[in-house]
Formats: sequence, C-alpha cells, structure tokens
Amino acid sequence: MNARRRQRNAATRVAAIAMVAITLTACTPRTADDTAAGASGDTDAPIVIGASWPQSGPLGAVAPGLAGLEAYIQQVNDDGGVNGREIELVTADDAYDPARLVENEKKFVEQDGAVAVVNFGGISIAGRDYLKQAGVMGVSLAGNSPLSDIENYPLQRAFWPDVEWEGQLQGQWLTENQPGAVVGYIGFNNDLSESQLAGLAEEGIVPAKTALVAPGTSDLSAQVSEFQAAGVDTVIINIGAPTVGATLSYLEQIDWHPTTFVSSTVSDFHTLVNQAGPDAVTDAYAFQFAKDPSDPRFEGDAGLEDYYASMEASGHEEDATNAIALHGYGVGEALVSAIERAETVDSEGIVAAWDAFDGEEIALLRDGISLNSGPLGRIIFQYQLSQFDGTSWMDAGDVQDVRDLGIVE
Repeated sequence: MNARRRQRNAATRVAAIAMVAITLTACTPRTADDTAAGASGDTDAPIVIGASWPQSGPLGAVAPGLAGLEAYIQQVNDDGGVNGREIELVTADDAYDPARLVENEKKFVEQDGAVAVVNFGGISIAGRDYLKQAGVMGVSLAGNSPLSDIENYPLQRAFWPDVEWEGQLQGQWLTENQPGAVVGYIGFNNDLSESQLAGLAEEGIVPAKTALVAPGTSDLSAQVSEFQAAGVDTVIINIGAPTVGATLSYLEQIDWHPTTFVSSTVSDFHTLVNQAGPDAVTDAYAFQFAKDPSDPRFEGDAGLEDYYASMEASGHEEDATNAIALHGYGVGEALVSAIERAETVDSEGIVAAWDAFDGEEIALLRDGISLNSGPLGRIIFQYQLSQFDGTSWMDAGDVQDVRDLGIVE
C-alpha cells in the first residue's frame, strides 16, 4: 500500500456498513430496487461501480480516462480493498451516445448491482433521470453547469469544477488586464459552451464572434479567419482534440497572435501542446487545477510516481503520459475515498461522504489545491493561473479560490 493510501486510511476510513445481501441465481439479475435499498450487516460482497465511457465514436480520444480509473481501482484491490471488500468495476463503451449510456447504466444497476455509476462528459445528463429513479449515485467527469443541479438530482455529482466559474475567472482577468478586449470564443455546440459563456457574461464579457462545433471537428480555419477580420484580439478555446491543437497551429501558421486562453481540461500536452507544437502554444494562458503527467515541471512528483506505478501494474503504461488518464485516476481516488468514509456503503452514504471532503489531497491536483465540500455538489474550487513558456506551464500568480472571489457563495 502506498504512503498516501496508508495515511488517508488511518485518518479517514471508518468501518463500512455493508450493502443488502442479495441472493442471486444464474438467471436472476439484481433489480434497481434491490440495489438502491441498502442494509446494515457485514458482508464480503464486492462493492460494484459501473463506468460507461466513450471508448469509440467522436470522443474516443478520451478512452484513456477509463484506463486511469481501472488502474486506481486495481491499486485499491491490490492493497486489500475497502475494509477487506473488493471493488468490482464493470465497464461499457457508450461511444458518446446518450442512448447507449442509459442502456449501460440500466445494466450496471439492474444486473450488476452497482452503488455508483461513473460517466464522462455532458451526455451523463441523459442518464440522470434513470439513476434518480433507481436511487443510484452518478458521478460525471464533466464541467457542464446542468450537472450542478443537485436540488433536482440529489444523487448526481460532478468531479470537475463547473466551467461557468472558469468563464468568470477569465472574464475577471480580462476586465482587469485587457479592458475593452474583443473576444472570440471556440467551443462545442452543447451546454458546455453555454455554461462557460454564461460565466463570461456574468463578468460583462460577450464575445464578438463564436464558433460552436460538434465534437471531433478538426478544421476551424474559416472561423478563425472570420475572427481575425472582425478585429478579435482575444480567443478563448474550450474544445478537445483534435480541434484545439489544430486551431492554435493555424494561428501560428497565419502569424496571428491574439491573447489566448485555453480551458483547463484541454490545456495538457497530449491534447494541445503535442498537437499544436510548443511554439504555437507559447504565451497562452490557462486556469488549471490539475497536473499533467507530460509536463516536465512535474517530473519526480510523488503523487505521479504512485500513478505511474499503478498504470504499469494494471497494464496501462502506454496511456500513462495522457492527462485524461490521470483525470480518470483522480475521479477513482475521490470516489474510493468517499466509499472509505461512508457510514453506509450505499448511494446515499457515499454521496454524504462526497459532500464532506475537507482539504483532501489527491495525485491529480496541483500544489495548493485540494478536495473540499461546497455548493452544488462540486469538490474542486481552486485554480492556478498558468502561462506556457515554450517548455512548460508556469505559475502566473497565486492559487485562486472561486469561493473567496465571490464567484461561488
């Protein structure tokens, strides 16, 4: 067991109260009612977590995130599980298709007996109604603002910060450092962009031009040319590979150098720097909360050494330098920590423990940033403004907490 897990277990893990004992036959699946019920009494039954994840389709590039989750769960099981109980991770490809995601969730709950389901991205919104009806916790690796609606979906939680906050941070920076900026915005044609644009609008920033495109779009040269012709001097980008890399590469190609902000979750080397080239990214800004295993500044980081060892032990070493794999590992670490501290190992108990984080450090997060309970079910509220110097992302000021800035109350 690594030092981090020993330390956390000693400090936070309490005796788990087990799930209801369910008698199965070879042909009788567990039902949603059975799964959601929960009961006291010790059991050696595995704790089942389902993960519906894009392993193909327009966002197949995020598949390594599942590898990171698998690596962390295997590490936990190799260390003896949670109070001696193994975690059983069942997975399925949803190809970033909402209908497939819901079908996967039904299988996890009704056949596998999952107490929590993990998804990537905004399509997890499509599964909220089913999970609510089934009484099962959902965890999303997503920043979409609708996933902050825990009033209507009390068992739904999101791991990434709400991207509206990042929009407000960008807006505050522009107001202070570049008043009168003419902004162009590039993002997905879904509520991820709506969320970030709402944050910018809160700070009085309304883009003069927007380019909202489908996941997987690679060529935005025409839209960039429109930005340049319209007098845009600041470009904000929140879109994944290959688009973000291709866009900055094109800016470099046409020798146009507006102030550029790249959103936190697409600013890593694998998604951006290696695709665009370091010269094309130089001087760009990003409000970041996570480490990047490919960024040379984190070489020798103790948390990442544990991560690398887990990725190798699980047979996923080829994905270890991919930042999305580290994010998958991070959501696994957060979810297992909540399970360890839960008074009852059912969805309600795990959600209650998730909502009680208090300064917990995990391998994913930058120095000075930790997991904390707070509004809207989110658990990450801190960012480090960084600027790319041609080799690495360098700190540009101190860690900022959106709660202290009045962005989140």
